[in-house]
Amino acid sequence: MKRINLVLVCLFLIIVTILSGCNQIDKAQVKLGLKNNDFEYMKQNKVKKVVIQSTRDSGYKFTLNNSVAISEIYDILSSAKPVDTRSSLKPDYVFDLYENDKVVHEFNYIVGLDKNDGGNLYSKDKNYIVTNRIDNEILNQFNDDRTPKDFNKIYYTFISQCIDKYRASTKNNKSIGIDINDDLDALKYVFSSDLDDFQKSLPSNVKILDKSDDPCDVKETITTEGYKRGNFTYTISNVKNSYKNAYIYKSMVVFDDNTTKEEKKYYVVGINEGSGWNIYISDTKSSDF
Repeated sequence: MKRINLVLVCLFLIIVTILSGCNQIDKAQVKLGLKNNDFEYMKQNKVKKVVIQSTRDSGYKFTLNNSVAISEIYDILSSAKPVDTRSSLKPDYVFDLYENDKVVHEFNYIVGLDKNDGGNLYSKDKNYIVTNRIDNEILNQFNDDRTPKDFNKIYYTFISQCIDKYRASTKNNKSIGIDINDDLDALKYVFSSDLDDFQKSLPSNVKILDKSDDPCDVKETITTEGYKRGNFTYTISNVKNSYKNAYIYKSMVVFDDNTTKEEKKYYVVGINEGSGWNIYISDTKSSDF
């Protein structure tokens, strides 16, 4: 009997030592800035679900409501670094943390790290720098074949190419405002950090419009017409071509001159057979468009 009691006492001491060690490790991580204690309520089984909503597409929303997914979110958030300032970029997602059916915590999230070390995850009174683990481990779970392959390489490239084509045809150097605010089929793939990089690559008299009615001499409106992957045929320069297991992206681009009221349309087709996008821009609409 004494031997059994001795074993139990030893077991108890081992458990206490392990738990104490974990606490010391956690405290050390907090002091070093490798961990924060602001999300400990998530470990207490209080958060029942996390709803992630795109700020640009109201229909692009998904819910995490199993304990494993919520635990992954906790691991990521608890390792976020608290900072004094937040990024100046617009948020890409809103994270709502629920207790039962009530939102108890709300955070704005910007995909990618801020170049000036501003917080890319923030609430009303707290700012954090979060690594791209949210993008890689959480958000990427919801991407599928409907997500355009190498979206940035097709989308921002053809927008610039259309500007070059329009400039060449009109022989003017008027200011151009790029309007993607109503491009509903593409907005879910547009992120503020990418928009910021794109804006910096543009000439000084070309800007991305925050709102569709922002002033500019010429407005370039982008409307994604479709995207798919599979086997298809498409006519380019009056030649019908066949493609297998390829990606095709279609968009219509309209330039409206606010002074002359003249309109210029371009029909954009991007085709990717695995080695990158080939972009075709025409001012006439193909029968396959």
